Amino acid sequence: MSTTTDAVHREQNTAPGPLPDRLFGQMPDWNYMLWPKSTQVIMSSLFLALGLIVSLQVAERLDTIMFGGVAPIWGTILFTPWLIAAGIFYGLTGGLIVANINPIVSNLTASSPLAPLFFPANTLYAVTIALFAWYFKTPGEGLRFREVFVANAIAGLLNVVPYILYQTIVLKLPLRVSLGIETIQFVAFILSLGIAYPFCKKLLEAGVVQVR
Repeated sequence: MSTTTDAVHREQNTAPGPLPDRLFGQMPDWNYMLWPKSTQVIMSSLFLALGLIVSLQVAERLDTIMFGGVAPIWGTILFTPWLIAAGIFYGLTGGLIVANINPIVSNLTASSPLAPLFFPANTLYAVTIALFAWYFKTPGEGLRFREVFVANAIAGLLNVVPYILYQTIVLKLPLRVSLGIETIQFVAFILSLGIAYPFCKKLLEAGVVQVR
């Protein structure tokens, strides 16, 4: 009887569709490990990395055309869903794989003048997401929207640090200008969660992410 009650309770807490779902709801449960090492995790992370590469090959060129490569605004919006999925489903292993494969491609294809910065910026973001997922995730429960929001916000703040250093030291932009640019990028991180959160939920619900 207790087992049945717990299962019903978890089902009620799980929001099965896209946002807003009961004020953003809660993801279904999955088994989380900070350092998973299975072949399944590596292959799934490579799948997410491929999705990120395809998305950012377009976004990085748009950022270069529209903003002169000073800030990756479109890149941020399309970057967030893949990195959040990697960090919360596959921990540091998946996060680091997805975070660092795209910068290799970006540097080889010269898709953005900011490409060398993608290594530290992406890594800071991915590690933060994975650690927050480890902190918030409890057995038998998925993550809530507010928990992913906090993780994304802190990770987004850390992600922009390499760009601020580049803009102020290399490009010689005034600090206030750099902070203004990166404030816009941080807002893009916040807005992108409207795509990233339901994207992660759909991966779980569709069985694309095998984590149980």
